[in-house]
Amino acid sequence: MIRHWSAIEGDLARDHGITAPELARMSTRRFLTLISALPGDSRFAQAWKRTPRRADSPEDIARITGIPAE
Repeated sequence: MIRHWSAIEGDLARDHGITAPELARMSTRRFLTLISALPGDSRFAQAWKRTPRRADSPEDIARITGIPAE
């Protein structure tokens, strides 16, 4: 989720009118509820669909994290 933070913040502002200070004070439960309620065409939902879920090699981990494999 941190990787797509700008999409999350933008979607929550657009769809729910939430400001950055409100987001900073939000409970985890509320945050996850609002994220799960975002429409499928939201920026975060689209980015999340493209995010790999498995990392089986150092190259996969490097691609996901942006930290070069050694």
